[in-house]
Amino acid sequence: MRNKYLFISLPLFLLVLMSSVSCDNNSNANENFTESFSGSFRSGPMNTDTNDDGSPASVASLSGDSTFGPITIESVNEFMIVDSTGSCPQGQLEFSLVRGNFIKRFAETGELLFGTWQNGTSCFDPVTTESETNQSGVFSGGTGQFENAAGPVEINFTSVDLATNAEEGFRFGGTSGTGMGMLQ
Repeated sequence: MRNKYLFISLPLFLLVLMSSVSCDNNSNANENFTESFSGSFRSGPMNTDTNDDGSPASVASLSGDSTFGPITIESVNEFMIVDSTGSCPQGQLEFSLVRGNFIKRFAETGELLFGTWQNGTSCFDPVTTESETNQSGVFSGGTGQFENAAGPVEINFTSVDLATNAEEGFRFGGTSGTGMGMLQ
């Protein structure tokens, strides 16, 4: 009789144990993600100009706060100037995202969250050297609890070019903004 209980309880114990392990790996399933950030950006090397328009991608180093605590962000974004689609106020130059990627590092755990930017528009005012940018994309994995992360993400930020004019493709300046997404 004792073997019969052991035979029934062992599979139940293993089932409960496996369920708790899979819950830990999925602890962020369908969880909202928010962030606020600020930092600097600069032109990347010329080999980041993947569409051969003479303007390399911008490389940003940012820090701030997020749903998961303090965060640092490294981002590479390549934009190209386009004919106006009406997305930007009159007198501003319109740029469209060519490609972009990001890495978010959470200070408390050291875990990383990766992503790809899929769409984006930046409106640049050549008089004030300010730009308003919005980008949308997807989370694409990471480390630790973010190993299989997926889901949509978007950011909105304001930048000020300090060193040179964005039209010439060489940039340096400051930026601040917010982001939100859904970790799945």
